[in-house]
Amino acid sequence: MRTKGRVTSYGRVDSMAKFSAAQLEGLKDAGLDRVHSGFESGSDKVLTLINKGYTKAQEIEAGKNVKAAGIELSVYYMPGVGGKELSDENATETADVVNKANPDFVRVRTFVAKPGTGLYEDIEAGRIKECTDKEKLMELKKFIEALDGAEGALRSDHIINLLNTVNGNMKTGKEKMLGAIEAFEKLDIDEQHRFQLARRLGVFGAGWGDIDSLMKRLGTEEEFEGFLQTILRQFI
Repeated sequence: MRTKGRVTSYGRVDSMAKFSAAQLEGLKDAGLDRVHSGFESGSDKVLTLINKGYTKAQEIEAGKNVKAAGIELSVYYMPGVGGKELSDENATETADVVNKANPDFVRVRTFVAKPGTGLYEDIEAGRIKECTDKEKLMELKKFIEALDGAEGALRSDHIINLLNTVNGNMKTGKEKMLGAIEAFEKLDIDEQHRFQLARRLGVFGAGWGDIDSLMKRLGTEEEFEGFLQTILRQFI
């Protein structure tokens, strides 16, 4: 007899794509309830750039088979992982995968380059232009705008994401999620910067004086973004 509780597994796209829905039903019957998979992007260009080892078509096939087997599917999306050049494509192509595979959850993990990795070296060498903190949020906005048919939940459940309020159902909650992003956009640039620093430093309310002092020292946009990236790299 099966005991109570959820049984969850991580699964690579190329591994899951090898199994039919009927074969995956065997895992469901054995007790598997949910699969987490790091899709990261739905763009073949981005998937090649980050050496994921599989394609957009395989993501869709794997996702559909997992869902058809009655297993919950939770996938991960990385705004900004394609850099400035591929940001729009990263948003729209990933949304297309989500629309077709219809996962139960999309979990946002905003991209930050980890020192010592190939992508970090590409950014440092200028081969990839890293998106700013705000540009990554705007990519997430474009992704949400392109959702059409997905019925699961979007979760911004990690400190690395700028806004933790972008949560909701991808079919019925789009307006609310876009509203959270648009509220940030409506802030003037100084208010945006104060919010960004407070979010990254874990300071809200009591530490505004320290934040304002820090902002004065970070005089240029380049200095501001550089400081943010230094903080963010500590989270990965």
